[in-house]
Amino acid sequence: MKVSLPLMVLVTVISLSTPVFSQSGETTVDYQKGDRIAATIEFPYSASIVEDAFKMYMEKKGGKKDHIKSFDVYRNTRLDENDPEIVDVHFKVERKIFKERESSVVLLLLGRPGENIGARTIDDRFKVSDSKELLNRMAPYIDAYNLDVQIKKQEEVVKKSEKRLLNLKDDQYDLEKRLKSVQDKISQNKNDQLLQTEDLNRQKDTLNAILNKKEVSQGNKLSKQ
Repeated sequence: MKVSLPLMVLVTVISLSTPVFSQSGETTVDYQKGDRIAATIEFPYSASIVEDAFKMYMEKKGGKKDHIKSFDVYRNTRLDENDPEIVDVHFKVERKIFKERESSVVLLLLGRPGENIGARTIDDRFKVSDSKELLNRMAPYIDAYNLDVQIKKQEEVVKKSEKRLLNLKDDQYDLEKRLKSVQDKISQNKNDQLLQTEDLNRQKDTLNAILNKKEVSQGNKLSKQ
């Protein structure tokens, strides 16, 4: 007979093992009190997961981290090892809730080294295509990072479950020892009861013999009178 996994287990396994590759687009974002063109992409993960993955990815590029308003900035970053040009990478992650499900929207702008993006005009499209391409390249990295986080979390759950099982086995061993001790005491008690019953019967026999002897003696005295 073929045994199937419970539905929820199958759903969990499939959702953890299947990458979710998003595609980037573009939007306008309020940057220092003005709308600017930015690349954007959405992930079905929590903001903390996406932020951590993004930061880890950018740190490998060797850029110097800065912060402007609500944007993190990695300055003087070389996006490709063979890329002769360096840029400032401005990004932020916004949390999104829809029907009790959390997702994250990444907003990204590439700037010239040291550029004040807040001074750009609304139609400045500097490296918008490169920004979208960067997000597309990062998508599988963020998917993989999320999967690693889920694996680590599940490993912790497994460890806790294993520990709980070991504790239960230890409890069983202790209970079985106590049960054996009680069973031994019960067996000894039954044996003691048998011995005590035999002793009681002997004492009763002795008592009856003495009583009979007394009756015989009193009968003899009465007959002599």
